[in-house]
Amino acid sequence: MSMLGVLIVDDELLMRIGLKSIIQWEDEGFTVLGEAANGREALELAGTYLPDLIITDIKMPVMDGLELIREARRMDMGGQFVILSCLEEFRYAQEAVRLGATDYLIKSDMKPAQLRRVLDIVRKRAVHLSRSRSGEMPPGSYKESIEYLKETLFKELISGFKSAGDVLTSRESLRISLTDEPMVLMKLRINHFEQLRRKYVEQDEKLLRYSVANILEEILPRKRAKEIIVMNSAEYVLLLDLGQEGRIVRGDIERAVAKIQTAMKDFLKLTMSIGVSGPAPGFDGLKRAYQEADTALDALFFESGTGLSFYDKTRSRQRSGDQLSIDRSAMRKFRQDTESGSEGAIAFLNSLKDKILLEGCTKQTARSIYIRMLTAILSCFPALPEPNEAGLTVYESILHEESLEGLHQTVADYLKRCRAQMSGRESSRSYAEQASELIMQLYAEDISLQSVADRINVNASYLSRVFKQETGENFVSFLTRLRMEKAKHMLKEKNVKVYEVAERVGYPNTAYFSKLFKKLCGMSPEEYRG
Repeated sequence: MSMLGVLIVDDELLMRIGLKSIIQWEDEGFTVLGEAANGREALELAGTYLPDLIITDIKMPVMDGLELIREARRMDMGGQFVILSCLEEFRYAQEAVRLGATDYLIKSDMKPAQLRRVLDIVRKRAVHLSRSRSGEMPPGSYKESIEYLKETLFKELISGFKSAGDVLTSRESLRISLTDEPMVLMKLRINHFEQLRRKYVEQDEKLLRYSVANILEEILPRKRAKEIIVMNSAEYVLLLDLGQEGRIVRGDIERAVAKIQTAMKDFLKLTMSIGVSGPAPGFDGLKRAYQEADTALDALFFESGTGLSFYDKTRSRQRSGDQLSIDRSAMRKFRQDTESGSEGAIAFLNSLKDKILLEGCTKQTARSIYIRMLTAILSCFPALPEPNEAGLTVYESILHEESLEGLHQTVADYLKRCRAQMSGRESSRSYAEQASELIMQLYAEDISLQSVADRINVNASYLSRVFKQETGENFVSFLTRLRMEKAKHMLKEKNVKVYEVAERVGYPNTAYFSKLFKKLCGMSPEEYRG
């Protein structure tokens, strides 16, 4: 297969430069065609180059990453998307995957291995896409079928782009079994899909989607009219006619869901979470019903049990609060317990989970709280465990977790893994001592806390804290003071010019060096030499 073309889209110049230089793209079978600072620029370039892959930031001026994907899909440009996301933007990253993005990368956690893993997925999908375009797919393929047109119509109805009139016009030609009468919408989501999807390439995902839809078709009672909509490989929508009663009979739905769960487990070795809307009066009520089913699904984040939730306005109000805080003294105590190996740290995480369940908050707030606890844990240990068996980093695991219990277990288990790794490590010299030695050797180079931490294989936030504790000053102050002492010594040699001194102590910019020297020494380099 020939080289795949890549477009890099990010409003930060440094991020674009970093991405281009983090790996040898040609060695991975890719060539960088160009770069853009926003979605509008990217669309113009994509029209010219027709890239196989667009790697794009989410938050950008003029046109953001999500709008870029929507527009590219609307214009039928083809190609794949990979999203660049900050931890705070994980909601948007998940939305991008729903829009058809292949994968996403966390900016703060990006390493060459992570990028290569994603490119490997992109490459495999590109092979299957090229085969389908060259006619290796059987004639009358899925995309040309009535099922595809019907699915697209219902997706646009749910999104608000189409109305009941559009459905009624196409009802006969698309063989839609539902009439414009009361119905219920059920949203089904495969649990732990991220772990599943790593085992699939595009063709296998198609098989998975077909299998899920087929099981739903077979399991549900024939007497009720229904439609099954495949939203993506992880999510499915089921529309069910409410019959003469025109209302939801919970017992009927609970029995049907029990059959679905059993069949999915037996045939596909997977489980599902299912949210059920309130009754929709007809096709025009489906947009609202979809939002209700989504709210019901979100409520399952805080519950354990059958994985079934009915829309309930009072419960959604209880979960709407996002003011749940942890005071500083409690965080200080948690860090102390984490470092000392006390069981108080796990006890605190348990009490935190209880507090979230008792006081209530949004799913996003709960996730943010656990990310905060994880950040505290990371700062307490010198070296961090490798990604888990599924190849996920701990941050990726947190972003993909779909239950409070799973979130809690991920962070608690990670704390235990960090402790186990720490107990197996013995070192004669402290990390602060090793860092000090490196600074003494490399002060003339372009070094930073992160680069020194990488050299001695230690977590940067941990090194920052222990360095201050042991030396009495922070990393930058120590480095600057050392450089100025070296500069003073060199300035005594009359034949060495000031710009040469600046370069020899690690400051290529002479003006900046002079300003810093005067601030710290009370006089300019020239005055000091005089």
